Amino acid sequence: MAESPVRPWQEWGDEPDKKEDGERYTLTAVQVRAAAERWNKRLGEILHDPVEEQISMEEAVQEGEEWLISMRIGEGEAQGTEDGLKFVKAALGVGIQKGSSRVPLEPYYSFWTVHFSGSYTDAVLYLNAVTGRVWRAEITLYDNFLEELPCEKLGQFAERAGLQVTDGTAEINEEKTQAVLAAEDGLLYAGINYNNVVLGDTAVVEYTSRELLHNRYVVITYEILTD
Repeated sequence: MAESPVRPWQEWGDEPDKKEDGERYTLTAVQVRAAAERWNKRLGEILHDPVEEQISMEEAVQEGEEWLISMRIGEGEAQGTEDGLKFVKAALGVGIQKGSSRVPLEPYYSFWTVHFSGSYTDAVLYLNAVTGRVWRAEITLYDNFLEELPCEKLGQFAERAGLQVTDGTAEINEEKTQAVLAAEDGLLYAGINYNNVVLGDTAVVEYTSRELLHNRYVVITYEILTD
């Protein structure tokens, strides 16, 4: 059996956040930054089974469903036989970087990638494998478009990601397609990006094993940023 790229949780003498029975570990801002930075800069992934103190696939799917409900994603999906977004697949992995050593990493470097889909919405969520919190979400809308950046949801994303917001005022770019909210005294940031993709009148988008004719779709990305 191949050795896991991550090791079970190891408690150190200066560990500030102890786990209580039935509770998950809470990461420090430094640990969150290290894990997010490595994941954001990954060149690929190594898939693996959960180790001690990492959440299971069932827990990751449940957390993902709760996140979608709280963020009100896919509310317009109840059409015909469809009843909201449906779970498609999930995988647990750790990011690969150039020159990475083979020394097993701490378990908080792993992420669950959980995919949900519906009639006109696609959602890919990335959950930290120790905290179970969504640190990145890619929401693709093929209908029921949001016509502008949903900046009001950025603070909610940051809160659910476990970030302590430094200042409640988000910085929005001139085009109103990106917004950033400082957290953890500037050590981390919560970001949102709005991308309106126009394909042309005859473009065909492959979506949830069906071919639907679309000339436009919108991608909204929420994520933890390190710089």
